[in-house]
Amino acid sequence: MFFFSRREQVALVLLLAALVGAAAAMWWAGSRAVAPTEPFFADVPAASSGEKVTVQVCGEVGKPGLYAVAAGTRVHEVIRLAGGPTTKADLNALNLAAEAVDGQQIYIPARGKPIAPETAGASPAKPPQKLPASAPNIGAKINLNRAGVEQLDQLPGIGPAYARRIVEYRGRLKAETGQGFTRVEQLMEVPGIGPKRFADIKDRVTL
Repeated sequence: MFFFSRREQVALVLLLAALVGAAAAMWWAGSRAVAPTEPFFADVPAASSGEKVTVQVCGEVGKPGLYAVAAGTRVHEVIRLAGGPTTKADLNALNLAAEAVDGQQIYIPARGKPIAPETAGASPAKPPQKLPASAPNIGAKINLNRAGVEQLDQLPGIGPAYARRIVEYRGRLKAETGQGFTRVEQLMEVPGIGPKRFADIKDRVTL
């Protein structure tokens, strides 16, 4: 049997309290160290106007599907509306500040996966039809400021990846200048679209 003096008892209590406090501090620091590092979604209302645009949200998101949102709604707001990103989502692969465009497919890839898989948006039973570069200009031209990914995908030499780049570049133009394309030649400023590819599509597009 051990007997402690009054002073020893007080010292023992203080020591135990210090140990408990240190353990709690270490647990708190560890929980903060593993906090998610994905971009923050500000709780702001979507742009309000009479015009609506329809977009498809797919990939690593809570509720994939079609969404009708107000024109001017940002990509991050659409993702939040679709249930938010999953724990596997790579949001850094997207331009979250870009405006959603009618007919756009917003694909949220998983970390370590390709950003723009060729199968995204394609129906297994009926894949998108591609026009050959030598095909005549049939029907109306594609409007660069209104077309979505599926429409731009029909241009010769433009697949889903380049179509998304055009849509994202148009979003950056709107954010920086307040308007989209003002010249069709601006297509050559889109990464991967050089003079040769531009020559194949310049007669198929308009503003």
